[in-house]
Amino acid sequence: MNSIVAVKRLDLTRHVGTELAGFSLLNLSDAGVQEILQLVAERGVVVVRDQPMTIPEQISFGRRMGELHVHPAYAQSQYPEALHIYGDENSKMVPGEGWHSDVSCDERPPGVSMLRIETTPSVGGDTAFAHQGALFESFSDTMKNFLVTLKARHSGDLPWRNQYKSVDPKAYPRNLHPVVRTHPLTGKNALYVNSGFTDRIWDMEEWESDMLLKSIFDKIAYSVEFQCRVRWEPNSVTFWDNRVVQHHACWDYFPEKREGWRVTTTGERPYLAL
Repeated sequence: MNSIVAVKRLDLTRHVGTELAGFSLLNLSDAGVQEILQLVAERGVVVVRDQPMTIPEQISFGRRMGELHVHPAYAQSQYPEALHIYGDENSKMVPGEGWHSDVSCDERPPGVSMLRIETTPSVGGDTAFAHQGALFESFSDTMKNFLVTLKARHSGDLPWRNQYKSVDPKAYPRNLHPVVRTHPLTGKNALYVNSGFTDRIWDMEEWESDMLLKSIFDKIAYSVEFQCRVRWEPNSVTFWDNRVVQHHACWDYFPEKREGWRVTTTGERPYLAL
């Protein structure tokens, strides 16, 4: 299949999320893959149902989207480019809890993530997404003009210290990124701070940083008009662009099992084009 232009399309909400149907991802031409990436850049989230594939096939498709990202904490030896997403009755936590953008602490954070769920619980296990471009555009000009002047520190030690008993704050990546970044495909700006990795607004007193970040994180979590939810079915594939959306994996299915695999492209170093 050369193009996705003629396939069935349903927007999930006005601001974020589109579902496609009636074609096989594995049969897409290179031009079709680029169309997927462009749509993900514009809509933040793209869902494609009924896409059976093996882990090697998913990794191969991911490479067609770009250079693949290897997770700094969870990479496995057999498939280092594929992240195992798993939760069951023995889990103490599951990947993706809390609003976040994937591994934003990297110097070149992830671009597009592709999650394929194989096993779903009888109910629950949705993933919620929040569009950071639409949210940023809803701010006043005064707030937007302030935020574009700022940089923030993203620290991998923030989410992973307790799990890996790290005492060295340099054990995982730490990088400064602009609080507002520009998407290279659309030229549009979006917020780029998240409660999973962002621990400090640079060149501010700690109390000032804490106050500003809490306000932004609350706005992200409670602005439901800029959010959508994806309800998983076996062999569903969801793409999201970490440059413009955050996501939250809902762990509301304990003690049932939810399992899948994620591959992710490595993006560019975040920048703001004024």
